[in-house]
Amino acid sequence: MDEMRKHPKVRIIRMRRVPFVDSTGIHNLTTLCKHSRQAGVPVVLSGVLPKVKDVLDKARVNDLLGEENICPHINLALERANKIVSTMKI
Repeated sequence: MDEMRKHPKVRIIRMRRVPFVDSTGIHNLTTLCKHSRQAGVPVVLSGVLPKVKDVLDKARVNDLLGEENICPHINLALERANKIVSTMKI
């Protein structure tokens, strides 16, 4: 039960079925990312469609997450998450 109370080491958000994002979605995503950052949990986006990526770029979400944490495919997101975890101090 104690394990469930711990934060994940990395949070991957799968966005492959997100065809568009509006201002409310941007607000909610940035709020989640900021809260995750405060908790020390990096966020990696997976399956971001080009149209959605354009909106995220215009909203400067890439500045918040880091361009390397916005991945077009789940396999790349998993590789990125593994790299993040491997560099964490235990």
